[in-house]
Amino acid sequence: MERPSPEAGPHEAVLTITAEDMAREIGVLAHDSMAGRDTPSPGLEAAASHISDRFRSMGLEPAGENGTYIDRYEWERSRLLGSETAVRIQGGGDAELEWATDFFLVPGSQPTSAEAVYVGTAGEDGPTADHQGKIVILDHPGREMNQEWQQTVMMALPPAMMSGAAGLVFILDPEFPAEVIPQLAGMIGQQQAPIPMLGITSVSAERLMKDAGHDLVALRSAEGATSLGSTMEITWAMEPETHTPPNVVAMLPGSDPELRDTYVVLTAHFDHVGIGAPNATGDSIYNGADDNASGTAGVLEVAEAFASLPEAPARSVIFVAVSGEEKGLLGAMAYVEDPPVIDIDGVVANVNLDMISRTAPDTIIGIGQEYSTLQTVLDEIQEHHPELGLAVILDPVPEERFFFRSDQLAFIQQGIPAVFFTTQDHEDYHQPSDEAEKVDNDKAARVARLAFLLAYHVAQDPTAPEWTEEGWAQVQELLGQSSG
Repeated sequence: MERPSPEAGPHEAVLTITAEDMAREIGVLAHDSMAGRDTPSPGLEAAASHISDRFRSMGLEPAGENGTYIDRYEWERSRLLGSETAVRIQGGGDAELEWATDFFLVPGSQPTSAEAVYVGTAGEDGPTADHQGKIVILDHPGREMNQEWQQTVMMALPPAMMSGAAGLVFILDPEFPAEVIPQLAGMIGQQQAPIPMLGITSVSAERLMKDAGHDLVALRSAEGATSLGSTMEITWAMEPETHTPPNVVAMLPGSDPELRDTYVVLTAHFDHVGIGAPNATGDSIYNGADDNASGTAGVLEVAEAFASLPEAPARSVIFVAVSGEEKGLLGAMAYVEDPPVIDIDGVVANVNLDMISRTAPDTIIGIGQEYSTLQTVLDEIQEHHPELGLAVILDPVPEERFFFRSDQLAFIQQGIPAVFFTTQDHEDYHQPSDEAEKVDNDKAARVARLAFLLAYHVAQDPTAPEWTEEGWAQVQELLGQSSG
Protein backbone atom coordinates (compact mmCIF):
# COMPACT_ATOMS: atom_id res chain seq x y z
CA MET A 1 0.00 0.00 0.00
CA GLU A 2 1.42 3.38 -1.01
CA ARG A 3 1.55 6.32 1.34
CA PRO A 4 -1.57 8.38 0.62
CA SER A 5 -1.48 11.99 -0.49
CA PRO A 6 -3.67 14.57 1.26
CA GLU A 7 -4.85 15.53 -2.25
CA ALA A 8 -6.60 12.16 -2.45
CA GLY A 9 -8.64 12.92 0.64
CA PRO A 10 -12.39 12.32 0.59
CA HIS A 11 -13.51 15.85 -0.27
CA GLU A 12 -17.22 15.10 -0.08
CA ALA A 13 -16.84 13.94 3.51
CA VAL A 14 -14.89 17.08 4.41
CA LEU A 15 -17.68 19.24 3.06
CA THR A 16 -20.21 17.68 5.45
CA ILE A 17 -18.49 19.67 8.23
CA THR A 18 -20.18 23.08 8.11
CA ALA A 19 -20.35 26.20 10.23
CA GLU A 20 -24.11 25.70 10.51
CA ASP A 21 -23.67 22.19 11.93
CA MET A 22 -21.03 23.42 14.38
CA ALA A 23 -23.35 26.20 15.53
CA ARG A 24 -26.15 23.70 16.11
CA GLU A 25 -24.01 21.31 18.16
CA ILE A 26 -22.36 24.04 20.20
CA GLY A 27 -25.76 25.60 20.82
CA VAL A 28 -27.09 22.33 22.27
CA LEU A 29 -24.07 21.60 24.46
CA ALA A 30 -23.66 25.17 25.71
CA HIS A 31 -27.38 25.76 26.33
CA ASP A 32 -28.42 26.96 29.78
CA SER A 33 -30.37 23.71 30.22
CA MET A 34 -27.03 21.85 30.45
CA ALA A 35 -26.17 24.02 33.49
CA GLY A 36 -22.49 24.18 32.63
CA ARG A 37 -21.92 20.39 32.35
CA ASP A 38 -20.05 20.03 35.63
CA THR A 39 -18.52 16.66 36.57
CA PRO A 40 -20.69 15.13 37.99
CA SER A 41 -24.07 16.74 37.31
CA PRO A 42 -27.43 16.15 35.59
CA GLY A 43 -26.24 18.51 32.85
CA LEU A 44 -23.23 16.31 32.17
CA GLU A 45 -25.50 13.27 31.90
CA ALA A 46 -27.79 15.14 29.51
CA ALA A 47 -24.82 16.07 27.35
CA ALA A 48 -23.60 12.45 27.36
CA SER A 49 -27.05 11.30 26.26
CA HIS A 50 -27.04 13.81 23.40
CA ILE A 51 -23.59 12.71 22.22
CA SER A 52 -24.63 9.05 22.40
CA ASP A 53 -27.72 9.77 20.32
CA ARG A 54 -25.62 11.57 17.73
CA PHE A 55 -23.16 8.67 17.43
CA ARG A 56 -26.07 6.25 17.13
CA SER A 57 -27.70 8.33 14.39
CA MET A 58 -24.45 8.16 12.39
CA GLY A 59 -24.43 4.36 12.50
CA LEU A 60 -21.12 4.21 14.36
CA GLU A 61 -20.44 1.18 16.52
CA PRO A 62 -20.75 1.63 20.29
CA ALA A 63 -17.34 1.30 21.91
CA GLY A 64 -18.27 1.76 25.54
CA GLU A 65 -19.32 -0.75 28.17
CA ASN A 66 -21.67 -3.66 27.52
CA GLY A 67 -22.44 -2.76 23.93
CA THR A 68 -23.29 0.88 24.72
CA TYR A 69 -21.66 4.20 23.92
CA ILE A 70 -21.17 4.98 27.62
CA ASP A 71 -17.95 4.17 29.47
CA ARG A 72 -18.18 5.08 33.16
CA TYR A 73 -15.31 5.36 35.62
CA GLU A 74 -15.19 5.68 39.39
CA TRP A 75 -14.18 8.97 40.92
CA GLU A 76 -13.89 9.37 44.65
CA ARG A 77 -13.89 12.83 46.13
CA SER A 78 -14.59 14.36 49.51
CA ARG A 79 -17.40 16.76 50.32
CA LEU A 80 -17.03 19.45 52.94
CA LEU A 81 -19.50 19.01 55.80
CA GLY A 82 -20.84 22.46 56.52
CA SER A 83 -22.18 21.44 59.92
CA GLU A 84 -18.65 20.62 61.07
CA THR A 85 -16.91 23.57 59.44
CA ALA A 86 -16.11 26.43 61.78
CA VAL A 87 -13.87 29.43 62.40
CA ARG A 88 -13.28 30.66 65.95
CA ILE A 89 -10.93 32.97 67.79
CA GLN A 90 -9.93 32.95 71.44
CA GLY A 91 -11.22 35.84 73.48
CA GLY A 92 -13.94 37.03 75.76
CA GLY A 93 -16.78 36.55 73.28
CA ASP A 94 -17.97 33.58 71.29
CA ALA A 95 -18.96 34.67 67.80
CA GLU A 96 -21.00 31.92 66.11
CA LEU A 97 -20.30 32.05 62.39
CA GLU A 98 -22.17 30.02 59.81
CA TRP A 99 -20.46 28.34 56.87
CA ALA A 100 -21.84 29.40 53.47
CA THR A 101 -23.42 32.48 55.05
CA ASP A 102 -20.69 34.23 57.02
CA PHE A 103 -17.71 32.55 55.38
CA PHE A 104 -16.51 30.07 52.77
CA LEU A 105 -13.51 27.79 52.96
CA VAL A 106 -11.01 26.01 50.75
CA PRO A 107 -9.71 23.29 53.10
CA GLY A 108 -6.01 22.70 53.56
CA SER A 109 -4.26 19.46 54.34
CA GLN A 110 -5.49 19.56 57.94
CA PRO A 111 -7.44 21.82 60.33
CA THR A 112 -5.42 24.68 61.73
CA SER A 113 -5.05 26.40 65.09
CA ALA A 114 -2.51 29.22 65.22
CA GLU A 115 -1.85 32.80 66.24
CA ALA A 116 -3.62 35.27 63.95
CA VAL A 117 -2.00 38.37 62.49
CA TYR A 118 -3.62 41.18 60.50
CA VAL A 119 -1.24 42.08 57.66
CA GLY A 120 -3.08 44.59 55.46
CA THR A 121 -4.66 44.56 52.00
CA ALA A 122 -4.31 41.76 49.50
CA GLY A 123 -2.46 42.96 46.44
CA GLU A 124 -0.64 45.63 48.42
CA ASP A 125 0.62 43.90 51.54
CA GLY A 126 1.77 40.36 52.19
CA PRO A 127 3.16 38.02 54.82
CA THR A 128 6.86 37.79 55.59
CA ALA A 129 9.12 35.28 57.30
CA ASP A 130 7.98 36.81 60.60
CA HIS A 131 4.57 35.24 60.02
CA GLN A 132 5.74 31.65 59.83
CA GLY A 133 3.26 29.34 61.52
CA LYS A 134 0.62 32.09 61.82
CA ILE A 135 -2.76 32.62 60.22
CA VAL A 136 -2.49 35.67 57.99
CA ILE A 137 -5.49 38.00 57.65
CA LEU A 138 -5.83 40.29 54.63
CA ASP A 139 -8.54 42.65 53.44
CA HIS A 140 -9.78 41.79 49.95
CA PRO A 141 -10.77 45.02 48.18
CA GLY A 142 -12.78 43.37 45.37
CA ARG A 143 -16.45 44.30 45.34
CA GLU A 144 -17.55 41.65 42.87
CA MET A 145 -16.61 38.09 41.98
CA ASN A 146 -14.71 38.50 38.70
CA GLN A 147 -11.41 37.44 37.18
CA GLU A 148 -9.51 40.22 38.94
CA TRP A 149 -11.02 39.15 42.27
CA GLN A 150 -9.88 35.56 41.71
CA GLN A 151 -6.40 36.67 40.66
CA THR A 152 -6.04 38.66 43.86
CA VAL A 153 -6.79 35.54 45.87
CA MET A 154 -4.43 33.31 43.91
CA MET A 155 -1.59 35.85 43.95
CA ALA A 156 -1.75 35.99 47.73
CA LEU A 157 -1.24 32.24 48.11
CA PRO A 158 2.41 31.83 46.94
CA PRO A 159 3.88 34.44 49.33
CA ALA A 160 1.80 33.00 52.17
CA MET A 161 3.23 29.55 51.47
CA MET A 162 6.77 30.89 51.11
CA SER A 163 6.49 32.63 54.46
CA GLY A 164 5.32 29.40 56.09
CA ALA A 165 1.90 30.79 57.02
CA ALA A 166 -0.50 28.30 58.60
CA GLY A 167 -3.58 29.73 56.92
CA LEU A 168 -4.92 32.62 54.85
CA VAL A 169 -8.04 34.63 55.70
CA PHE A 170 -9.59 37.23 53.39
CA ILE A 171 -11.95 39.84 54.82
CA LEU A 172 -14.42 40.52 52.02
CA ASP A 173 -15.35 44.03 50.96
CA PRO A 174 -18.51 45.31 52.70
CA GLU A 175 -20.14 45.58 49.26
CA PHE A 176 -19.24 42.04 48.21
CA PRO A 177 -22.61 40.40 47.30
CA ALA A 178 -23.95 38.19 50.09
CA GLU A 179 -25.58 35.82 47.58
CA VAL A 180 -22.19 34.89 46.13
CA ILE A 181 -20.92 33.39 49.39
CA PRO A 182 -23.09 30.22 49.38
CA GLN A 183 -22.30 29.72 45.69
CA LEU A 184 -18.58 30.01 46.37
CA ALA A 185 -18.89 27.70 49.36
CA GLY A 186 -20.49 25.04 47.19
CA MET A 187 -18.01 25.48 44.35
CA ILE A 188 -14.79 25.28 46.34
CA GLY A 189 -15.72 23.07 49.27
CA GLN A 190 -14.51 19.98 47.37
CA GLN A 191 -11.19 21.58 46.48
CA GLN A 192 -8.04 21.61 48.57
CA ALA A 193 -5.29 24.18 48.96
CA PRO A 194 -1.83 23.74 50.49
CA ILE A 195 -3.05 25.78 53.47
CA PRO A 196 -6.65 26.60 54.41
CA MET A 197 -8.00 29.67 52.62
CA LEU A 198 -11.03 31.35 54.11
CA GLY A 199 -13.21 34.25 52.96
CA ILE A 200 -15.24 36.01 55.62
CA THR A 201 -17.78 38.82 55.41
CA SER A 202 -16.76 42.20 56.73
CA VAL A 203 -19.46 42.12 59.40
CA SER A 204 -18.40 38.67 60.60
CA ALA A 205 -14.75 39.76 60.67
CA GLU A 206 -15.66 42.68 62.91
CA ARG A 207 -17.34 40.24 65.30
CA LEU A 208 -14.28 38.00 65.34
CA MET A 209 -11.94 40.93 65.96
CA LYS A 210 -14.14 42.11 68.79
CA ASP A 211 -13.90 38.64 70.36
CA ALA A 212 -10.13 39.01 70.29
CA GLY A 213 -10.31 42.45 71.89
CA HIS A 214 -9.53 44.39 68.70
CA ASP A 215 -11.27 46.93 66.56
CA LEU A 216 -11.06 46.21 62.83
CA VAL A 217 -10.97 49.91 61.92
CA ALA A 218 -8.04 50.43 64.28
CA LEU A 219 -6.20 47.44 62.83
CA ARG A 220 -6.58 48.89 59.36
CA SER A 221 -5.22 52.27 60.39
CA ALA A 222 -2.18 50.85 62.20
CA GLU A 223 1.20 50.84 60.49
CA GLY A 224 2.48 47.41 59.52
CA ALA A 225 1.20 44.02 60.59
CA THR A 226 -0.55 43.58 63.93
CA SER A 227 -0.71 40.37 65.90
CA LEU A 228 -4.09 39.75 67.45
CA GLY A 229 -2.46 38.00 70.39
CA SER A 230 -5.09 35.31 70.05
CA THR A 231 -5.35 31.85 68.53
CA MET A 232 -7.64 31.36 65.54
CA GLU A 233 -9.06 27.93 64.79
CA ILE A 234 -10.17 26.83 61.33
CA THR A 235 -11.75 23.38 61.49
CA TRP A 236 -13.68 21.18 59.10
CA ALA A 237 -14.65 17.61 58.30
CA MET A 238 -14.92 15.87 54.95
CA GLU A 239 -17.24 13.09 53.80
CA PRO A 240 -16.10 10.75 50.99
CA GLU A 241 -18.31 10.37 47.94
CA THR A 242 -18.04 8.00 44.98
CA HIS A 243 -19.27 9.10 41.55
CA THR A 244 -19.34 7.34 38.17
CA PRO A 245 -19.17 10.03 35.46
CA PRO A 246 -19.55 9.04 31.80
CA ASN A 247 -17.24 9.09 28.83
CA VAL A 248 -18.93 8.56 25.46
CA VAL A 249 -17.16 6.33 22.92
CA ALA A 250 -17.91 5.28 19.31
CA MET A 251 -15.91 3.48 16.63
CA LEU A 252 -15.71 3.21 12.87
CA PRO A 253 -14.03 -0.19 12.22
CA GLY A 254 -11.20 -0.15 9.73
CA SER A 255 -11.47 -1.77 6.32
CA ASP A 256 -8.00 -3.35 6.17
CA PRO A 257 -7.80 -6.78 7.86
CA GLU A 258 -4.17 -6.13 8.83
CA LEU A 259 -4.68 -2.61 10.17
CA ARG A 260 -8.20 -2.61 11.62
CA ASP A 261 -6.87 -3.51 15.07
CA THR A 262 -4.86 -0.29 15.10
CA TYR A 263 -6.59 2.96 15.94
CA VAL A 264 -6.62 6.70 15.52
CA VAL A 265 -8.34 8.28 18.53
CA LEU A 266 -10.03 11.69 18.40
CA THR A 267 -10.82 13.24 21.78
CA ALA A 268 -12.52 16.28 23.26
CA HIS A 269 -13.78 16.92 26.76
CA PHE A 270 -17.47 17.72 26.98
CA ASP A 271 -17.53 18.82 30.61
CA HIS A 272 -17.15 22.35 31.94
CA VAL A 273 -17.30 23.95 35.40
CA GLY A 274 -21.05 24.11 36.04
CA ILE A 275 -22.81 26.84 38.00
CA GLY A 276 -20.81 29.33 40.03
CA ALA A 277 -20.50 32.89 41.18
CA PRO A 278 -22.53 35.29 39.00
CA ASN A 279 -20.89 37.94 36.88
CA ALA A 280 -21.87 41.60 36.71
CA THR A 281 -24.96 40.73 34.65
CA GLY A 282 -26.14 38.14 37.19
CA ASP A 283 -25.34 35.18 34.95
CA SER A 284 -24.14 32.22 37.04
CA ILE A 285 -24.14 29.47 34.36
CA TYR A 286 -20.67 28.77 32.99
CA ASN A 287 -21.82 27.48 29.60
CA GLY A 288 -18.37 26.63 28.23
CA ALA A 289 -19.21 27.25 24.58
CA ASP A 290 -15.59 27.44 23.47
CA ASP A 291 -14.33 25.35 26.43
CA ASN A 292 -15.20 22.82 25.27
CA ALA A 293 -18.52 22.56 23.49
CA SER A 294 -16.53 23.66 20.43
CA GLY A 295 -14.08 20.76 20.57
CA THR A 296 -16.86 18.28 21.33
CA ALA A 297 -18.88 19.56 18.38
CA GLY A 298 -15.73 19.20 16.31
CA VAL A 299 -15.37 15.53 17.23
CA LEU A 300 -19.07 14.93 16.45
CA GLU A 301 -18.72 16.58 13.05
CA VAL A 302 -15.52 14.65 12.27
CA ALA A 303 -17.29 11.44 13.30
CA GLU A 304 -20.19 12.24 10.96
CA ALA A 305 -17.74 12.91 8.12
CA PHE A 306 -16.04 9.54 8.66
CA ALA A 307 -19.43 7.82 8.84
CA SER A 308 -20.34 9.31 5.46
CA LEU A 309 -17.37 7.72 3.66
CA PRO A 310 -18.28 5.09 1.06
CA GLU A 311 -15.49 2.93 2.50
CA ALA A 312 -13.91 3.13 5.94
CA PRO A 313 -10.19 3.89 6.11
CA ALA A 314 -7.69 1.12 6.70
CA ARG A 315 -7.32 1.68 10.43
CA SER A 316 -10.21 1.94 12.86
CA VAL A 317 -11.13 5.38 14.15
CA ILE A 318 -12.27 5.94 17.76
CA PHE A 319 -14.23 8.99 18.85
CA VAL A 320 -14.09 9.74 22.59
CA ALA A 321 -15.94 12.52 24.39
CA VAL A 322 -14.41 12.56 27.85
CA SER A 323 -15.64 14.09 31.08
CA GLY A 324 -13.74 15.27 34.12
CA GLU A 325 -11.09 17.24 32.22
CA GLU A 326 -11.76 20.25 34.40
CA LYS A 327 -11.23 18.08 37.49
CA GLY A 328 -7.81 16.83 36.39
CA LEU A 329 -8.17 14.89 33.10
CA LEU A 330 -10.18 12.23 34.94
CA GLY A 331 -12.07 10.78 31.98
CA ALA A 332 -9.12 10.62 29.60
CA MET A 333 -6.89 9.00 32.21
CA ALA A 334 -9.58 6.44 33.05
CA TYR A 335 -10.20 5.64 29.37
CA VAL A 336 -6.53 5.07 28.56
CA GLU A 337 -6.06 2.94 31.67
CA ASP A 338 -8.92 0.59 30.77
CA PRO A 339 -10.47 1.22 27.33
CA PRO A 340 -13.48 -0.93 26.44
CA VAL A 341 -13.41 -2.88 23.17
CA ILE A 342 -9.85 -1.96 22.11
CA ASP A 343 -6.28 -2.54 23.27
CA ILE A 344 -4.54 0.74 24.08
CA ASP A 345 -1.34 -0.66 22.58
CA GLY A 346 -3.05 -0.54 19.19
CA VAL A 347 -3.54 3.25 19.29
CA VAL A 348 -1.14 4.93 16.86
CA ALA A 349 -2.13 8.60 17.32
CA ASN A 350 -4.35 10.93 19.31
CA VAL A 351 -5.90 14.12 17.93
CA ASN A 352 -7.35 16.28 20.70
CA LEU A 353 -9.67 19.28 20.22
CA ASP A 354 -9.99 21.70 23.15
CA MET A 355 -11.16 25.29 22.55
CA ILE A 356 -11.14 25.67 18.75
CA SER A 357 -13.59 28.51 18.06
CA ARG A 358 -12.10 31.82 19.19
CA THR A 359 -9.28 34.34 18.55
CA ALA A 360 -7.61 34.78 15.13
CA PRO A 361 -9.85 33.30 12.39
CA ASP A 362 -6.93 32.22 10.22
CA THR A 363 -4.78 30.52 12.88
CA ILE A 364 -4.93 27.39 15.02
CA ILE A 365 -2.24 26.17 17.39
CA GLY A 366 -1.12 22.59 16.78
CA ILE A 367 0.53 21.96 20.12
CA GLY A 368 2.98 19.08 20.15
CA GLN A 369 3.19 18.68 16.37
CA GLU A 370 6.94 19.36 16.34
CA TYR A 371 7.69 16.29 18.47
CA SER A 372 6.51 13.71 15.92
CA THR A 373 6.00 12.98 12.25
CA LEU A 374 2.49 14.41 12.59
CA GLN A 375 4.06 17.77 11.79
CA THR A 376 5.02 16.55 8.32
CA VAL A 377 1.45 15.45 7.68
CA LEU A 378 0.08 18.79 8.88
CA ASP A 379 2.50 20.65 6.63
CA GLU A 380 1.30 18.63 3.63
CA ILE A 381 -2.35 19.22 4.50
CA GLN A 382 -1.79 22.98 4.71
CA GLU A 383 0.00 22.92 1.34
CA HIS A 384 -2.68 20.89 -0.43
CA HIS A 385 -5.73 22.42 1.25
CA PRO A 386 -5.39 26.21 1.16
CA GLU A 387 -9.19 26.39 1.20
CA LEU A 388 -9.03 25.65 4.94
CA GLY A 389 -7.63 29.13 5.46
CA LEU A 390 -5.68 28.00 8.50
CA ALA A 391 -2.09 28.40 9.54
CA VAL A 392 -1.21 25.64 12.00
CA ILE A 393 1.36 27.28 14.25
CA LEU A 394 3.57 26.02 17.04
CA ASP A 395 2.76 26.75 20.68
CA PRO A 396 3.49 30.48 21.16
CA VAL A 397 4.00 30.02 24.91
CA PRO A 398 5.86 26.69 25.28
CA GLU A 399 6.89 27.64 28.81
CA GLU A 400 3.23 27.14 29.85
CA ARG A 401 3.47 23.44 28.82
CA PHE A 402 0.00 23.26 27.34
CA PHE A 403 0.95 19.95 25.70
CA PHE A 404 0.65 18.40 29.15
CA ARG A 405 -2.50 20.24 30.26
CA SER A 406 -5.34 18.66 28.28
CA ASP A 407 -6.62 15.18 27.54
CA GLN A 408 -3.82 14.25 25.13
CA LEU A 409 -1.56 13.88 28.18
CA ALA A 410 -3.15 10.50 28.95
CA PHE A 411 -2.04 9.24 25.53
CA ILE A 412 1.38 10.89 25.62
CA GLN A 413 2.11 9.08 28.87
CA GLN A 414 1.52 5.83 26.97
CA GLY A 415 4.07 6.85 24.35
CA ILE A 416 1.40 7.64 21.73
CA PRO A 417 2.12 10.58 19.37
CA ALA A 418 -0.46 13.33 19.74
CA VAL A 419 -1.39 16.78 18.54
CA PHE A 420 -3.57 19.24 20.45
CA PHE A 421 -5.59 21.77 18.43
CA THR A 422 -6.50 24.84 20.47
CA THR A 423 -6.73 28.62 20.44
CA GLN A 424 -5.61 28.76 24.10
CA ASP A 425 -7.04 31.20 26.66
CA HIS A 426 -9.12 34.33 26.06
CA GLU A 427 -10.98 36.84 28.21
CA ASP A 428 -14.05 34.60 28.54
CA TYR A 429 -12.10 31.52 29.70
CA HIS A 430 -13.91 29.93 32.66
CA GLN A 431 -16.37 32.82 32.81
CA PRO A 432 -20.17 32.87 32.37
CA SER A 433 -19.49 34.96 29.28
CA ASP A 434 -18.15 31.95 27.35
CA GLU A 435 -21.42 31.84 25.39
CA ALA A 436 -22.36 30.35 22.04
CA GLU A 437 -22.96 33.82 20.55
CA LYS A 438 -19.23 34.57 20.82
CA VAL A 439 -18.14 31.47 18.93
CA ASP A 440 -16.64 31.73 15.44
CA ASN A 441 -18.50 28.78 13.96
CA ASP A 442 -16.76 29.08 10.61
CA LYS A 443 -13.33 28.81 12.22
CA ALA A 444 -14.48 25.88 14.36
CA ALA A 445 -15.72 24.09 11.24
CA ARG A 446 -12.42 24.65 9.44
CA VAL A 447 -10.46 23.32 12.43
CA ALA A 448 -12.72 20.25 12.46
CA ARG A 449 -12.03 19.74 8.74
CA LEU A 450 -8.32 19.92 9.47
CA ALA A 451 -8.72 17.32 12.23
CA PHE A 452 -10.66 15.07 9.83
CA LEU A 453 -7.98 15.31 7.15
CA LEU A 454 -5.23 14.56 9.66
CA ALA A 455 -7.07 11.62 11.20
CA TYR A 456 -8.02 10.25 7.77
CA HIS A 457 -4.44 10.43 6.56
CA VAL A 458 -3.12 8.59 9.63
CA ALA A 459 -5.93 6.04 9.38
CA GLN A 460 -5.01 5.29 5.74
CA ASP A 461 -1.25 5.32 6.06
CA PRO A 462 0.28 1.87 6.73
CA THR A 463 3.21 3.67 8.39
CA ALA A 464 2.15 4.78 11.86
CA PRO A 465 3.19 8.20 13.18
CA GLU A 466 6.39 8.23 15.23
CA TRP A 467 8.03 10.54 17.69
CA THR A 468 11.20 12.02 16.32
CA GLU A 469 14.27 11.05 18.32
CA GLU A 470 14.84 14.60 19.50
CA GLY A 471 11.12 15.19 20.03
CA TRP A 472 10.64 12.13 22.24
CA ALA A 473 13.67 13.09 24.31
CA GLN A 474 12.17 16.54 24.86
CA VAL A 475 8.75 15.10 25.69
CA GLN A 476 10.23 12.73 28.26
CA GLU A 477 12.17 15.58 29.82
CA LEU A 478 9.08 17.78 29.96
CA LEU A 479 6.96 14.94 31.32
CA GLY A 480 9.45 14.55 34.14
CA GLN A 481 9.36 18.27 34.87
CA SER A 482 5.55 18.36 34.78
CA SER A 483 5.20 15.41 37.16
CA GLY A 484 7.82 16.93 39.43
